[in-house]
Amino acid sequence: MKMLFRSLWLLALYMSAACAADNGWLQPAQSSHAHIQVRSDAPTDGNVRVLLDITLDKGWKTYWRTPGDGGFRPVIDWSSQARTTWHWPQPVRFDAAGFSSVGYHDRVTFPLDITTTEKARLRGTLTLSLCSNLCVVNSFPLDINLADGPSPGFDADWKAAMATVPPATGDIAITDVSAHGSTLSLTATSPDGWPQPALFADNPDGVSLSVPQLETSGDTLTARFTVLDDRGEPTDASRLQAVSMVLGNGVTSQQITAKPDGEPLFWQAVAVALLGGLILNLMPCVLPVLGMKLASLMTLAQADRRQTRLRFLATTAGIIFSFLALAAVMSALRLSGAWTGWGFQFQHAGFIATMAVVTWLFCFSLAGVVEIRLPAAMTTRLATAGGQGMGGSFLEGAFATLLATPCTAPFLGTAVAFALAAPLPQLWLIFLALGIGMSLPWLLVSLMPGVARWLPRPGPWMGKLRLVLVIMMLGSSLWLMSLLVKEWGARYVLLAGGLMVALFLWRCAVTLPRHRENLRTLAFGVVFGAGLYAFLAPAPHGRSEGPLDWQPFSQAALDDALAGHKRVLVDITADWCLNCKVNEVMVLHRPDVVNALQQSDVVLLQGNWSKPSAEIERFLSRHGASGIPFNAVFGPTTPDGEVLSSLLNKTELLTTLDNAGAATSQAINKDNQ
Repeated sequence: MKMLFRSLWLLALYMSAACAADNGWLQPAQSSHAHIQVRSDAPTDGNVRVLLDITLDKGWKTYWRTPGDGGFRPVIDWSSQARTTWHWPQPVRFDAAGFSSVGYHDRVTFPLDITTTEKARLRGTLTLSLCSNLCVVNSFPLDINLADGPSPGFDADWKAAMATVPPATGDIAITDVSAHGSTLSLTATSPDGWPQPALFADNPDGVSLSVPQLETSGDTLTARFTVLDDRGEPTDASRLQAVSMVLGNGVTSQQITAKPDGEPLFWQAVAVALLGGLILNLMPCVLPVLGMKLASLMTLAQADRRQTRLRFLATTAGIIFSFLALAAVMSALRLSGAWTGWGFQFQHAGFIATMAVVTWLFCFSLAGVVEIRLPAAMTTRLATAGGQGMGGSFLEGAFATLLATPCTAPFLGTAVAFALAAPLPQLWLIFLALGIGMSLPWLLVSLMPGVARWLPRPGPWMGKLRLVLVIMMLGSSLWLMSLLVKEWGARYVLLAGGLMVALFLWRCAVTLPRHRENLRTLAFGVVFGAGLYAFLAPAPHGRSEGPLDWQPFSQAALDDALAGHKRVLVDITADWCLNCKVNEVMVLHRPDVVNALQQSDVVLLQGNWSKPSAEIERFLSRHGASGIPFNAVFGPTTPDGEVLSSLLNKTELLTTLDNAGAATSQAINKDNQ
């Protein structure tokens, strides 16, 4: 709405400027609200210095080179070829009715350097945007007699005018510039302190900067901007190359160009991707994958080196293939204009159902009752070179990767965020590095096949381990099925899950004659119990209550809480996010954390990303997140939010929460004054 009003206001100004040029509307002699005086120096080698004095009526203002939410900068249209270099005195900020503009009041003198071929006279038209309770545009004819020589006292007046223009050098220094999400932050130091801090920034190409939020501590100033696109929506601040600004402390001011810290170099992003992929093996989402790895090592303990190497190379190929497939999907979505995030595929019931069936099929393989092979049409030399099971090893790696995608491991989020914002060739290379990182343990075994021989000798323990692995994999399949409750309903999910377990037990009974009767009886019992419970159990009423009073997330709810000087914890989670559940159990539900989050000035907002949500996706994108879990703390001292680690740490959470409320009472007292 603010951008709409501004656009309409500017349109009116430009239309009035056109009218002024055509029919002399609001001529200077009648109701200009500004009085103009022009003085010049003698031309030297085609260059002439000009002082443009503007005296404004009481209560009126004109604008700086970047005017903010209203008006436009002064413009001179010369009748002959001439190039004007404006020197801009330090402006002031005007705030009214929710709008903020930058400019001058009372009187201002602009020093101008003009390059022209004219020797005698220089004519043109000055267009000024002027505002008080109403806004007008005035056109002033300029006629400068260059042949008369310099005006009396011109040199002294030029020096005095240039003294009001912030210099490009001085004692003010920028010590840090960083971008996070849509927020651009900078830190500056001044030996004179910051008795009256002021910052006026130019808008980089294609974006605009919000009014900066300034905080001072001793000789240090911290400023934060929100970067907005041409629609007024927050956009990625990390794409900015440089920002020109005027920074003042009330004693001196200085023209500064701030360059945000560069994005990680591509080779650094590749290294982070390798590390993130490796750590992904340790995430809770990857427990089923761990089972498959242990099963592979167990079956290969007595195999020859060549077979071991080929089996593990096949699994590595499966992992890398899946990451490249994810890169292809990400590329297609990006080209279509859709926002993408890590684990987004789990928002679709079809994908979850497919993964549930796949993990169910792997249960048969782990139990040794079915050998998984690639179809004949897909069989490659890799699938046959080492004997039986090459296709199963490939599929093992491929589906292990897909099972791991709900997790956001340390370093993984950084690599994925870089990849999603990078050109498509770099995106593919980052995902390739992620695949190589996750497959490093497999590559180690393929390079050192003797590792498989470090396992204990075969014995009865192998049967017990196999049973544990089968239970883990079957549990993963049932967990995936449980994610379909909201989509299919609890009754049908119970029936499908019970039927899957029963079919698995029935197949095991065929290959295990000694336990045939027991397994068949158990299969019938599972089907009967699941059906009975599905049709007779009462329907659930609402969601289960936890120790924390979460409210549904929305940007409006966040803004309202911040307007009330509240501290806010935002938690973006999903039903399929295992790391989110780990955060709840290990950190959020701990008694001391619950006590801290139940304080009266703390608001808890939780967004569920189990299904696509444009508002949640905009929020994640604004804060530079590539997936979930996502937790951030907002408050009077951190209105732009402090993003926490994806795997929550109790100390970090409590410290950030305390710091976010440090200025609460101060802000409330200020409002009450």
